[in-house]
Amino acid sequence: MEETRENKMGTMPVNRLLVSMAVPMMISMLVQALYNVVDSAFVARVSENALTAVSLAFPVQNLMIAVGSGTGVGVNALLSRALGAK
Repeated sequence: MEETRENKMGTMPVNRLLVSMAVPMMISMLVQALYNVVDSAFVARVSENALTAVSLAFPVQNLMIAVGSGTGVGVNALLSRALGAK
């Protein structure tokens, strides 16, 4: 038997919805930042040029995270408008 389920954005309480959607993104960004810190610590033992390369890659990675997060926020805004139009 098929069960009809509504979208959680239309039924879940706002505080619980905010936590369930924001916490995974925050953990992901923390892991990415820690990855760069740990990577820098290990690469610094190899050579100065290697550390420079890792240091130059960090802003690029942050830019990619920003674009991904911005796209996610935009899609959520469009989705909430579409759900609110019903």
